[in-house]
Amino acid sequence: MDKMTQLPPKDPELDALIGYQLQMARLRLMDAAYAVLAPYGISPARVTALALIRAQPGLDQSALGRALSINRASAMKLVNLLVERGLVERRAGRNLRSHALHLTGEGETRLPEMIARLRDSEAPLLADLSSTDRATLLQLLQRIHDPLSCD
Repeated sequence: MDKMTQLPPKDPELDALIGYQLQMARLRLMDAAYAVLAPYGISPARVTALALIRAQPGLDQSALGRALSINRASAMKLVNLLVERGLVERRAGRNLRSHALHLTGEGETRLPEMIARLRDSEAPLLADLSSTDRATLLQLLQRIHDPLSCD
């Protein structure tokens, strides 16, 4: 039996907490995401890193770490892995101590495939929501995590 078939007991106090509901939804979404990304040997967090690098070519490792809320050592490990996989390359940065990160041709090709798989993995979990409900949910979540995005 997988993790999600063992549902926790119902608790009215927990059920009324937004954070709890977000965490339970996140667990289901992450299980689905890991499953569809398994053939790529990559995690959802690494796909996020690739997308950030694509959105800001030349981004340095420190800025990537800040965007992902990870420390410097973790950012270095992440970038090293993406470089080893041939998805990211380091180029000369703004100074001798930094490198500008760019997707490789392989990264440019694979990232849209990975994002499409992630989108497909969400579909069954969101099937009971109308397109309007999905758009509203997305907008509300964006307002929670980035209050400046909807001003």
